[in-house]
Order: sequence, then structure tokens, then C-alpha cells
Amino acid sequence: MKRVTRILCLLLAMLLLVGCVSTGDNTETTAPETTSGAALDTQPTEPKTAALTEAAIAEISKLGESPDDNYRTWYEIFVYSFCDSDGDGIGDLQGVISKLDYLENLGINGIWFMPIHPSQSYHKYDVADYYAIDPQYGTMEDFEALIAECNARDIHVITDLVVNHTGNDNPWFLSAVEYLQNLPEGAEPSVDECEFFGYYYFNREGGSGYHQVPGTDWYYEGMFSPHMPDLNLGNEAVRAAIRDVMQFWIDKGVAGFRLDAAKEFYSGKVSANVEVLNWIQTTAQSLKEDVYLVAEVWENFRTIKEYYTSGITSIFDFAFGNSEGKIISVLRGAGNPNQVSGFATALEQADTGYSESNPNYIDAPFLSNHDVGRIAGFCNYDENKIKLAGAMNLFMSGSAFIYYGEEIGMSGSGNDPSKRAPFVWNEARNNGVTNPPPECTLPEEYRFGSLETQENDDSSIYNYYRQAIAIRQALPVISHGASKCEVELNKDCISAFRKIWNDQQCIVLMNINAEAAQVDLSAYADWTLVASLSADGGAIAMNDTTLELPPFGVAVLLPKA
Repeated sequence: MKRVTRILCLLLAMLLLVGCVSTGDNTETTAPETTSGAALDTQPTEPKTAALTEAAIAEISKLGESPDDNYRTWYEIFVYSFCDSDGDGIGDLQGVISKLDYLENLGINGIWFMPIHPSQSYHKYDVADYYAIDPQYGTMEDFEALIAECNARDIHVITDLVVNHTGNDNPWFLSAVEYLQNLPEGAEPSVDECEFFGYYYFNREGGSGYHQVPGTDWYYEGMFSPHMPDLNLGNEAVRAAIRDVMQFWIDKGVAGFRLDAAKEFYSGKVSANVEVLNWIQTTAQSLKEDVYLVAEVWENFRTIKEYYTSGITSIFDFAFGNSEGKIISVLRGAGNPNQVSGFATALEQADTGYSESNPNYIDAPFLSNHDVGRIAGFCNYDENKIKLAGAMNLFMSGSAFIYYGEEIGMSGSGNDPSKRAPFVWNEARNNGVTNPPPECTLPEEYRFGSLETQENDDSSIYNYYRQAIAIRQALPVISHGASKCEVELNKDCISAFRKIWNDQQCIVLMNINAEAAQVDLSAYADWTLVASLSADGGAIAMNDTTLELPPFGVAVLLPKA
């Protein structure tokens, strides 16, 4: 209760800083029961300015911060498209370093880098050398400098660990191919003669997903592409090599890894994939006790639950993310109580189910990523829904992931390069803005403008994200707490759920509707409104026992001291 008392006192101080608030009776007071527009903000008497946003966020930061653990707000970066430091049109590590202050100001305390290793492709998921930095992105010294700068800001770094396959120009694969090409006629290959022959799947029959080794009657498996031969993860020598790769990058300072294509290690064989994930988790923890691993398992809730039996720390929650996930399906049904009510119950179901499989799991919610269309398109460019989608993601428990550009409402769909377009730093598209990746189709315009246009607009998507992240960081019960549907309040078009963590609790209410709503809180006399988010700038107020929520508004309640 001491922490709650301190929070409420600081909230009152902040409200005094940013102005008076309305209690609904035409008198002015400094009572802390009313907030509006921004997180922990006041009802504005005139249009808000970015200065007010800065003041509000500065006060929020004084409330405290989340523990130094793996429950973080992660930001996915495709280095190629993020920021160009040397004018060659391709993003690089020095460009990322130049934007670390931006990420820190946004509230980010974790970065996931898509592959940064040498590769023959623009996306770099066909790794040629696991121990090097792609020259397009910079040098190992640049990476070391990046880690040092991130450490100075308490930003953890994870990198993509692509072990389902390598590139076909990887020395491991080239050695195996050379061995087969030089194998005497009629001789049978042996791993004793070439251990790399056992790193991959070779046969003489071919089949679906197999490609011929040039100049031989041998075929190799490459389910994604002939440029991506699949690794034999049952081979102990392969596992030893993966262990060495993890050790190398942990020694360089990474906090962990994102595991690409984890359900394709053995396509269609969940139990075999679970065993591999268990080995990776166990091995990584032997190298770094607090290592953070998050696996890509593009599956539904029931299957993700099964994968958690591996003991893996996190799995991207596709049941809630992407265009068909729960967040977007609920927003598409905005205004329909039957649709809205399902969000809180789904949160509880997921937390209960996943924790049954792995009591130490950390959920990994997300909205979109480099493989899917962007959230702006999912929401049909409805700015209010885009904002609320961000809050729904960030207020889920676990480690929330944000795809670069999501915080400014960037659009992108179609082929993969179009989903990985340059970050729009400014309207002129210079000073760090990269050239589009190959075959990328850019929209004629970004409907919500560049970062440059949004930074000084208090009502922008960008500043909404800053406020949502600030609340998440200031009230760690949001990220750490177990989710329970608040049945008494979860009705009509109000989604209500409670978070419980140690001796802390909060209640989150979301008006998933294009119309304003009133919530009867007469049964919650011991709770008070402490934080809010308004998508359209409408006031969020708690008068006596009634909570006023504008369209797509969010309120957070804490127990009174």
C-alpha cells in the first residue's frame, strides 16, 4: 500500500502541474479523480500542445519503473530500412545508434534486430556467417558500440537466431556440397569424412521441398527456398555449433534471441519442435541465466499452449496479433457487445492456459511484424482504432512488441519488401530515410504523416504511443500481472480486466465503441482513476460513482490508499 500511496501523491502533484480538472459541477478543483485526453492528464480548456505531453510524461516517469527483468517494451528493427547514416540508401548500425535517444524517448527498453549477419539477400534470413556483421550494416566494432550505447540507456538487445536453415553460401553447406561433388562414383558419403554432410538433409530421391546439388545426383531439403537449406537439428554437431553461436553473441552483450520459424524445425511435428525448443532454452540458460528467448510459432492458442511445454520463455502471441488475431477481430466488431466482451475473457484464458504449460512463461503480444501487413491497414486507417489497438497490445501482460513505424501509423502490405518499407523520419524523406528495399511498393502517401509532423502534435499516434508506454512502465502490474476478466464491468461495449501481481492490482477499462460511454463504479468505491488514454481527445472523468469514457477511451483504476 505504500507504493500505491506514493503513486497517488505523485499523480496529484502532476495534475497540479498541468492544470485544473473538472468534477462535473462547473467548479474548479485540483482533485485527482479526473483525467482526460492523455495519460495521467487533465481536461483541456484549449487544444493541447506537445509541451503538455512532455510535462505529463515527465511526471509519469517519477512514479517508478518496471523491474529490471525480461518484461520489457520491445521494438523490432529491420536495420536495412530503419536509418541510413552514410547516405548509401541502406540502413546501418550507426544509423540505429543515432536514433537510440528517439527510442528511449518513446519509452522503448528492448530492441529485437532482424538478422544482421552477412547474407546474399536484402532480408538476411539466409545466413552466410553467424559470427559476422553484414558489411551493408557496418562492422563488429559498430555492433559493439551499439551494445555499449544501449547498455547506457538500459535497452536490452536480442538478435534473430536463424537455425531452421542457413544460406546456401554458408561455409557449412558449401563444404557439404563440395564433398558430394567430389565423392567417387559408387561411394557412400560419411559424416566421418565430412561432418558437414550431417548438418543438412540430403537424399537421392528428391521430393517436395528438395533441390538438386549441382553436378550430382543428390538433393537437399530447403522448404522455404533453394537459397535456404534446412539444418538437421537432431545432429549433435549442429547443436554444438548453435551453442557456440549463442555463446559468441552473449559474450558480445546480447540479452537473448528471437527464434525464427520454430514450428518449421520439423514441419508438422509439434513434439519434435518442442524438444528442440527445450534444448535451446536449456542450453541458452546455461550460458546466461537470465537469457531472454522468444520463439516464432505462427499458430493458434491451443498449439501455442502446447509449445509452451518446452519451457521456452516467450512465444509470439499470434492468437492476439496479426490481421486475424483477437485484438483486430474485436476492433472490427467495435460497438458489438458480444465481440467486445470476448477480449477480457480471452486474456484470462490465454494467461491461464499458457501458465499451465509453463508457469514461468512471459507472453509476447504484438500487432504486426515484418511478415504481415501493418496495423494501420488492419484498422482500415481509422486513427482511433489504430491508437486503441496500440493500447490493447501494450496493456497485455508480458513483453509487448512494437514493429518499427507502428508508432506513427505507417502502412504497408502486399509482398514482403512492401511490409518492410523505410521509416518515415521526415516529410522530405532525407536525413536518414533509407531507399526502399528491392521490389518494395511504397504508398502514395502515409496518411498520418512522418515522425517530424507527429512529434509536436499532442493528438498524434506517436504521442499516444508514448503515453501508453509511459503508463505501462510506471505501473508494472500492467505488464507483470495475471489477467482476470472483471465480470461486473465487462459488459455492453466496455472491455474490463483486472491485473494481479504480488500485492498490486489494477483494473483496465476500454470503451471499444465509436460512441461515448458511462460506467457505473458504485461497487468500486475503494478504487480511483489514475491513468487514461483518449483516442479522440475527449475527456475521461470519474464523477462520484460514474466513469465517463469517450469513444475508444481507456482508463486505469488503482485501489485507494
